[in-house]
Amino acid sequence: MVVTIGLLQTAGTMGFLNLALAHDVSSSMSSIILFTNPLWLAFLAHFLLKDTLTIQKISALILGVAGVVTSIGLDVSAFSLGALFALLGSFCWSINTVVTKKIPFDNGPWIFTAWQLLLGGVFLYLFSIPVHESYNFLNLGFWGWVWFIWLIIPASVGSFGLWFYSLGQRGATVASSFLFLVPVFSTIFSIMGLHEPFTLNLVLGGSMVVLALVLVNWKVKREEE
Repeated sequence: MVVTIGLLQTAGTMGFLNLALAHDVSSSMSSIILFTNPLWLAFLAHFLLKDTLTIQKISALILGVAGVVTSIGLDVSAFSLGALFALLGSFCWSINTVVTKKIPFDNGPWIFTAWQLLLGGVFLYLFSIPVHESYNFLNLGFWGWVWFIWLIIPASVGSFGLWFYSLGQRGATVASSFLFLVPVFSTIFSIMGLHEPFTLNLVLGGSMVVLALVLVNWKVKREEE
């Protein structure tokens, strides 16, 4: 199971995300597309987790897809390979969540995170060999090492560990409902730190995705309360 999760979560999700960024998809748009995964999870859960696909969830799926299309723009040329990579990363995450829910890991979320990150990293390294990718760590300056450590500890170990912990505590659907916050923060930080354009398409599309993610889990959250 850990091998499967490492392939889907670390190698699949993060690998496709970085490919999307490498193919000129902005970080804000990549985040909006990637974190549509609760929508695909709602669809998969109907068939694999016996979670009925209601009219409300179908409406959320349609709204979410429309939001992604709006974010990318109506220009056909905007539907690039990078956008496809981000979408594949989203699919990997949703499948990973289904697998994690169906086959629970009983040794704790942090050891589970450590193993799946390690194995996922091995897969990514093996994938990099045929395309002749390499990196010289001697070229990293002070801030390069700061961001490198940040990506390892809080961004990877911390986020994935807390994610698997939340799956064990509240379940796939409820845990996924909080992911709608990620595109919001990602867009804000991208505009502030990377000076990415604040377009009307991005605002409208991102708002539609957020609304869809809230809608797909609204009934569940009310029942939990």
